Amino acid sequence: MKKTVYLWVLVILLFLSACSSSASTSGEKEVKLPVTADLPKDRKVGEIILNVPTKEEDFVQHEYGFLLAEEWKKLGLDVIVEPLNEDSLSRLTENESDFDAMTGIWHGQAEKFDPDFFIYRTLHSTLTATNGDNKTGYKNPDYDVLAEGQRTTLNQTERKEIVTKAEDLFLEDIPYAPVIHRALLMAYNEEKFTNFQYGSEEGLNSFWTFMAIEPTGLNKYVRWAYPREIESLNPLASTSMQDFQVTRLIYDTLVKITDSGEPENWGAKSVEDANGDGLTYLITLREGMKFHDGKKVTAKDVQFSFNLVKEVDSAAFSHLVEVVDKVEVVDELSVQITLKEAFAPFVNQTLSQLYIFPQHYWGPILEKEGPKGVIENKNEQPIGSGPFKLAYWEHGKELKLDADNGHFSPAKVNGILRILYSDTEAMLSAVKNGQAEIGGVSLLPEQAERIKDAQTLQIAHVPTIGLDHIIYNNRIKPFDDKALRKALTLSIPKETIVEEILQGAGKPANSLISPANGKWHSPDLNGYEYNLTSAVDTLKEAGYKWDEKGKLYYPEGKAKN
Repeated sequence: MKKTVYLWVLVILLFLSACSSSASTSGEKEVKLPVTADLPKDRKVGEIILNVPTKEEDFVQHEYGFLLAEEWKKLGLDVIVEPLNEDSLSRLTENESDFDAMTGIWHGQAEKFDPDFFIYRTLHSTLTATNGDNKTGYKNPDYDVLAEGQRTTLNQTERKEIVTKAEDLFLEDIPYAPVIHRALLMAYNEEKFTNFQYGSEEGLNSFWTFMAIEPTGLNKYVRWAYPREIESLNPLASTSMQDFQVTRLIYDTLVKITDSGEPENWGAKSVEDANGDGLTYLITLREGMKFHDGKKVTAKDVQFSFNLVKEVDSAAFSHLVEVVDKVEVVDELSVQITLKEAFAPFVNQTLSQLYIFPQHYWGPILEKEGPKGVIENKNEQPIGSGPFKLAYWEHGKELKLDADNGHFSPAKVNGILRILYSDTEAMLSAVKNGQAEIGGVSLLPEQAERIKDAQTLQIAHVPTIGLDHIIYNNRIKPFDDKALRKALTLSIPKETIVEEILQGAGKPANSLISPANGKWHSPDLNGYEYNLTSAVDTLKEAGYKWDEKGKLYYPEGKAKN
């Protein structure tokens, strides 16, 4: 009998130990909170809703959202995690006061190698959610001065000093919280193609992947499996990353950004800062460029493109030309672009992103139907001058691009077949079974582990320049208080997220700019390491109190109205 009781006690102790171990993986053990008696009820910090994606749309953010909520509860907050689909999450920030906090991600497109996106577009006070990427509503005149200064400083060393100062002030104010820089885990099949190249912006979805890949046999159309449909072939109307991954293969730009983040002349034969002051650029096109309908690409098309995106107020392009004063045609292949002020990202951002639109195609639409007609045009037979041209698009099934063999830099494949699959598992199965060569979305670590030994199948492990983050709505309580934002950020168990959810496929984010962007990353910045004790101390120093139940109360005089 005694032996039986002893065994049961041992089992219970082992069970409790396992439970304790499991709970501890979410971060530091519970911290002792100081108690203040008889706190006024109207000072109690209200319930916080943390919005996250659904598990199906972003498993990683979904999981660490729940993990984070448990940490915030340790500070005395009542936190409810509310999963929403992608469209609903986007709509939340359209009405400035419709959310408390939410997970967010800035994907690592090539144009984000330049720090301006993170430093200016996500934080400048003029770019709130309704007309820019400042989803938090952050406003600090001192920060704005730095964000504007890095834009007008052409010397790279001096500009980086300003960028670092801006990041330092960002970390002091912490309007949103850097969480992780993910690594992409992308599957590809080498059975029929070789020379798969990928960079730290979009992995195998990079423009350069499709320019470098080479067939090894008779099959010369590379199959690109994707579990998400494109929405539109009209780049003037779209804001979807999936759309631009396709349309940038159809349309040329004047400059391309390489996988290392450097600008490379593309449609432009030369780009010259005419006076060395960053105000006037003389751009000369390559000779012999043609649109897919056979008409020549000329300087008038470049001039028209700048004017078009400004006139129709294109969501994707208009911010790129705000700094442009005028575009003048010099001769058939040359334009002179005059800026309102020096703009350091002009080559890396404006010239690398703005498509060359054919005037003979879009001009009549604009003249007849106006800007609204241009935006509403479906553009289902796009005419560009890029290395690929549209063969067909069967909605809900597949899209086929044929290589333009007359392009100045022709692809090595005959074309691309973008095939739609129902979900990531179906996409992965297609790549594994040789029905596709490239899987278009990053895998979960367990998916990558499951297929690592499959023949002819490879996993590209790509550190990225993107950033997962937590958006705090700085316009409303309690997130209008910097001390509380700091405490919440100190409560993010980044190492646990990387080790347990990402299984090592990423890095904790201590600042805005990823280590994968070596040119602009500042490794010496002091970010926020997980420390619940410091979080509690931060709140105490700011005057926050806790009741007998461990619930958090505002400092005196700062209660929620």
